[in-house]
This record gives sequence, structure tokens and C-alpha cells, in this order.
Amino acid sequence: MRRDFKKGQSILEYTLLLGAVITVIVVALFGGVKTKIKGAYDKAGDAIQNTTNDLTTGIFKE
Repeated sequence: MRRDFKKGQSILEYTLLLGAVITVIVVALFGGVKTKIKGAYDKAGDAIQNTTNDLTTGIFKE
């Protein structure tokens, strides 16, 4: 009975490693995009609030 030993990693191990790396990259990018979108919404909300305050106190002041 003859046994052939393979050196190196199997294709399955490379595939699992590649999947893990892609998952980490996607999570990092999605987290960054999510933070940027939230920041943009916060800035837009602040701008609208400031504009409303300026209009209310400036133009309609009696």
C-alpha cells in the first residue's frame, strides 16, 4: 500500500482563508460607509436646524 503525501495547503484551506479575508474587508468597508452616512445625516440635520433658527429669529422676529 503506497501513500502519497502532499506538501502545502489544500484548495479547501485556501478557499476558506480567502473567504475570511474577503469577509473582513467587506465588514471594514461597510462599517466605514455606515459611519460616513450617519455623519452626513447628522451634518444635514444640524444645517437644517441652524437654517430654521436663523429664519425664525431673523425674518419673522417682531
